[in-house]
Amino acid sequence: MMLLRIGSNDMQLVKMVGAFLIVISVLMLVRSGAVMFDSWQSLKGFNNCVEFSGVKDLDLLQGSPDYLLAQMRYEDCKDSLYDITGAQVAGGETALTSRQFWTAILGPVAQFFWWAIVFLFALFLFNNSSIVVPVEEVEVPVRSFGRKRK
Repeated sequence: MMLLRIGSNDMQLVKMVGAFLIVISVLMLVRSGAVMFDSWQSLKGFNNCVEFSGVKDLDLLQGSPDYLLAQMRYEDCKDSLYDITGAQVAGGETALTSRQFWTAILGPVAQFFWWAIVFLFALFLFNNSSIVVPVEEVEVPVRSFGRKRK
């Protein structure tokens, strides 16, 4: 069997790649965690934002300056939700459906777990001084092991 060996006692290429991946994955874990929690806060606070905007009382506000203000606040809530999570709310809707909620939150959660897997792989690389990869399998005939002749 022919083997390709990456790394040795003199050259720690595998540890160096592992160290770089650890740094990158930790930074991306922190970033994806922040995005995940921002998405959660934005989704959780959307209903409060809509209630604060006063868009649910538009029939009572018809013709007053508060009518336009309520619409502008509601559009701001929708735009903020879209900017943070990518979730879009239809024109007249004032609440998120459960499908919209889960679609918006699962992306950041999956990204967080992806970077956690990259971090674990980086730890594996960092803790191994060399990696041996089989390249080709070759049969080598071996002499028979009988009794030695004296």
